[in-house]
Amino acid sequence: MWARLDGKIKNGDIILSHNGTEHTADSLDKLLTNIEEKGFQVVTVSDLIYTDNYVIDSNGTQKQK
Repeated sequence: MWARLDGKIKNGDIILSHNGTEHTADSLDKLLTNIEEKGFQVVTVSDLIYTDNYVIDSNGTQKQK
């Protein structure tokens, strides 16, 4: 998994991992460690979503008012 992501990750990217696949659970710890070692902060999608005082523009982008 990491070989496919290394060098392609940039700020704001969302990495979707499916549960129930053969190697996801085994790879997750190493994947997160590698991402953090590159200087990125790992957060959940719910941390990115505004829950109040926001608008959604015509492109579907959520922005704070």
